[in-house]
Amino acid sequence: MLQRIRDGLQGQKWLAWLVLGAIGATFVFWGGTSSLDFNGTSKNDAAKVNGEEIPASEATQAWSEMQARWAQQFGTDIPPDQRVKMQDNILEQLVLQKLIKTRLDEQNYRIPSAKVLAEVQSIGAFKGPDGKFDANTARSVLRQYNKTEEAFFDETRTQLLVNQLQQGIGGSYFLTPAESRRLYNLENEEREVQFIELPADKFAGTEAFDDAAIKAFYDKNGDRFMTTEYVALEYAELRLEQLASQVVPTEDDLKKLYETNRGNYVQDEQRRTRHIVIPVTGDDDAGAKKQAEAVLAEAKSGKDFAELAKKYSKDPSAADGGELGFVGRKDFAGPIGDTLFGMKVGDIAGPVKSQFGYHILKLEEIHAAEVKPFEAVRAELDSQFRTDGAAKLFSDKEDAINEALGKGDGDLAKLAQSQGLAHGNVAEFRRGGGGEPLGSGAELQQVVFSDATLNQGKIGGPVALGEDRLVLVKVVSHHKAEVKPLPTVHDEIVALLRHERGVAGAKAAAVAAVAKINGGEKLEALASGLGVTAEPAKFVSRGDPSIPAALRTAAFEAPRPEGKAVAQSASIDDGSSVVFVVTRTRVADQAANPQLIQQMNAQLQQRAAGGDVAAYVSEVKRQAKIVKNPAVFE
Repeated sequence: MLQRIRDGLQGQKWLAWLVLGAIGATFVFWGGTSSLDFNGTSKNDAAKVNGEEIPASEATQAWSEMQARWAQQFGTDIPPDQRVKMQDNILEQLVLQKLIKTRLDEQNYRIPSAKVLAEVQSIGAFKGPDGKFDANTARSVLRQYNKTEEAFFDETRTQLLVNQLQQGIGGSYFLTPAESRRLYNLENEEREVQFIELPADKFAGTEAFDDAAIKAFYDKNGDRFMTTEYVALEYAELRLEQLASQVVPTEDDLKKLYETNRGNYVQDEQRRTRHIVIPVTGDDDAGAKKQAEAVLAEAKSGKDFAELAKKYSKDPSAADGGELGFVGRKDFAGPIGDTLFGMKVGDIAGPVKSQFGYHILKLEEIHAAEVKPFEAVRAELDSQFRTDGAAKLFSDKEDAINEALGKGDGDLAKLAQSQGLAHGNVAEFRRGGGGEPLGSGAELQQVVFSDATLNQGKIGGPVALGEDRLVLVKVVSHHKAEVKPLPTVHDEIVALLRHERGVAGAKAAAVAAVAKINGGEKLEALASGLGVTAEPAKFVSRGDPSIPAALRTAAFEAPRPEGKAVAQSASIDDGSSVVFVVTRTRVADQAANPQLIQQMNAQLQQRAAGGDVAAYVSEVKRQAKIVKNPAVFE
């Protein structure tokens, strides 16, 4: 069950930023403002919006989650140059959340409680094994994320309100024919491009770097040579298999379970049959049907059905006289099943059409539906009883663990002993890499490196590690990331310096090449002089993957050629440079594919409407008094 919950929550942003929804994503794209006041908040506030406080805990929790996601994806700490920007984005998100919620309240947006409930009940992570909403499962999920039912219902209601607001703003947008044509032309423009690539390593040279240069690079870029942060952990775990041995059913237990679930042990009616298949060759359906009717006549005249099957049938069962064995109603859908289960023993029927051809059927024997006897399913009942019992104990134990944690006992060894949990240690649990036997799951990373566990000495968890395992963790010692000694990274620095020199050399050569092209020299001649090959000129679209993405972007950012080719240079991802020439542009005829045009217009309208949403949000921010507290992350 726990794994199912985890799968259902995978990628569900509503747990972190449910209130923001698509408007939040639009705002991040649109960008924030740099004119906000950073003074005037207490250490208990992350920000103030028109005098209303946003608790510091919301920001620190979001920061912890962001660090865990980064570590899971990249296996490292967030670089220092990214930390401030990402922390500011968190504050921006919280401010936006507060602004939009306030605006919704002021404009009397309302969502009926029944609609909120329906939305909650539709969440996949809240459904039981039968695919239906299960309240106990939902509560278990919310406990894992420290959310109350009331808070989650409020967040869901706000999300639905936000959706309403966004639809109202975006839905009012429309495109004029002129705008549609202009956007279509921009989207579908193709440019003829010819280019040469100047690899960075070609210009790196062979000269050695002195110790002073290496030391200077090390001192300036120490953050690039950090060790991985890790902690020593104490952990306690609960496994389903520990509890299964405690569940010993009696005979009465099994019989009671059998009676309760008798319907699960009904064996459907089974029918033993033979058939003859006459396939349809080409388009000759009439010929196949006529042959099937002739074979049917032979069968009904008393000839041996099995021998007829061996002679005429084109089915693999022909070698066995058309024998299919015992089959149930669910094994044959459609006309064949309808015919077979309407026959009496000894009946011969057909022809019946299927995708395989025409069938002639003979019913040999019927086994009526019956309930499997207790002894036949005893082993299955025993397994089910033990599994259900262990799951119940597991759930009860989880509740007991949460209750014990709620009392504030910080002694994990004592807690493990009182709850019958296995106890152990992990010498190195790395940020992003985890440590055995606990693994490196994102949820566990988030808990281990949260402020409460890492800095406040609290017990973290319980965290689900699969369907049948829960763990609690406590940090014993914390080893922060630090700069590696210079000797251990010496060779790496030399390689980086050599690459930097190559990048600079390639860029300088590219700039010089562009000047020569503008002076009248041909790209092919330049390529020969530089010892590289000029790629043939070809038309490319804005999304064409056949050329490097950075080159494609630069080619479409360059001016359109107006009677004269446009030559420019650009840097690509590996640090190499390209020199390119744009010679012509073209756009496909809009009338050639009306359906495509219609689809594209819908997409363009949706995209353009996003600008209206972003503008609305920007104006809401402009009118507000916002105070942020970056120190909340310290």
